[in-house]
Amino acid sequence: MKKVPVLFILGLMVLTAGCIGSNSGEKASGELPTVRAATLLGGISTLDVMGAKGLDEKNGFHVEVQRLGKTPDIVAALNNGETDLAVIPAEMAANLAQSGVDIKIISVDMFQNQVIVGKEKMKPEELKGRKIGAVVASGTFKLFQAYMKVLYNLTPNDYTVVNVPLGSMEDSLRDVDAVVVWEPLASQLMAKNYTVIATFSDLWDEARARGLVNGSPVMLVWVVRGDFLKEHKNLVDAFIRAQLDSARYWKANPDETKAILRNLYHLDEKTIEILYTRTFVNEGKLDGELITGIKSEWELAYLGGYLEKDPSGLDIFYEG
Repeated sequence: MKKVPVLFILGLMVLTAGCIGSNSGEKASGELPTVRAATLLGGISTLDVMGAKGLDEKNGFHVEVQRLGKTPDIVAALNNGETDLAVIPAEMAANLAQSGVDIKIISVDMFQNQVIVGKEKMKPEELKGRKIGAVVASGTFKLFQAYMKVLYNLTPNDYTVVNVPLGSMEDSLRDVDAVVVWEPLASQLMAKNYTVIATFSDLWDEARARGLVNGSPVMLVWVVRGDFLKEHKNLVDAFIRAQLDSARYWKANPDETKAILRNLYHLDEKTIEILYTRTFVNEGKLDGELITGIKSEWELAYLGGYLEKDPSGLDIFYEG
């Protein structure tokens, strides 16, 4: 039998070890590192533009987009180290941190675009005694409940909730009086002439007029696992730059952005025009104004019963 040199075997072991490891983080020289980014399936964000225009690679990394079916799936992925970053509702970031998940908010993606849509015109306070369809596990529904309680003193006992998958929302309007949705479904229903009972930005303005909130009406934030930030700070900083580049591209190139979203979510022309007009992305780094808005939303969620503990002392912001 031919003997295999020990040095050759050792060399193979080193090569093999170099090929096994995390799916994200630093890569061998010449190969872009991969960052895993989770988002909700069927929910828009600047991640759509980042991937379509290659703004990840222009900033020195490759983004692996993970489109997960339910918000709890994103939570589990963060908790189990199966994703590095995620775009989630701001109030959910607070909930995760209070539950002991080590995360940091690194950027604001989008402002509130959620809508309460119904079959007939009514005021939000007239939802009392009505049947409401929603994705119960979503941050959007939790914030809806907070708005109802804080602004109109309506608790979950004052209306009937039907848990409806996102894809069945329109069909559910045969049986429920209103649904709580986000983009792009919000614009799809608006394009079909369903009635807008209230937008979340309207509700935020009402809460601000009553002195209940301050700052910008943040909806989505980008969060990173604490251990990933500690080990790969340069990659996180690169992701922030790419995300801001994506937001600026979104605002500066409406036709191209509409085309990206139209193709990705299979939207018709009427829907995409409504969506682009009413959707606002954030193109600035995390600052005092944005943090004030996030903390106000946390306070709203606390007063509404979604957050069980007072979030006023929570500090989970990474400003680079």
